[in-house]
Amino acid sequence: MTSNSRRTVEKGAVDTIAAAIATGAGIAIGGPFGGVVGAFSAPALSSAAGMLVEHVRQRRLHRSGQVLRNVARTLGMSESSVVDRLISDDGILELASRVILAAQDISLDQKRRALARALAAAIADGRPATLDISGLIARAITGIDAPHIRMMAILEDAAPLPSQPNDAIKYGMQLTEIIQKDPGLTEGAYPILRQLLYLGVAEDATNGMTFLESSRAYALSELGRKVLETLRDGPNAGS
Repeated sequence: MTSNSRRTVEKGAVDTIAAAIATGAGIAIGGPFGGVVGAFSAPALSSAAGMLVEHVRQRRLHRSGQVLRNVARTLGMSESSVVDRLISDDGILELASRVILAAQDISLDQKRRALARALAAAIADGRPATLDISGLIARAITGIDAPHIRMMAILEDAAPLPSQPNDAIKYGMQLTEIIQKDPGLTEGAYPILRQLLYLGVAEDATNGMTFLESSRAYALSELGRKVLETLRDGPNAGS
């Protein structure tokens, strides 16, 4: 088999797995790449509605396959090897399913590349702890958008609260300070912050007791720093 032929086969394998996951079809192991059980089907539609449905379906499939190809590039593996790794480990396959299903409706390319890197990290290091943290990173990336990423970049400069704080050191950053650094976040600042706290990527860094919300300070959590690092890890990781 020529290198071009092998490349075609590998790409077909990746698209097959992507299609199975993206459409909710089952995967049955068979042959080197596995086969799809329950291929995608849809009732015939006419007019512009049918064109839109087909466009969305093709876009979702493209993005799904794109994630797996980016994983292969990140790891320096062939695409068929990535597929073999996925179908040999239920935990990694579950993470891959979540990542691919999320990526198919994400328009921000930065997020899709980051999801691929989170999945690649789990494949590269098979320890359960790495799989767990990759899952948390993927969940956080899925739950944030461009304004959340902007706020995270600001909070990166805020000192997190240590186990034994020093009263002479200012920890965290208040919401008013965040807005001063990026006035474009003003209207949605509070819900953006609440989402970061909910996902565990930001944490309360208030040093001392306070019952006033306006006096509380915040910083990135350790998970938040890992998420931001994953989002920034090389703009050319794949396309």
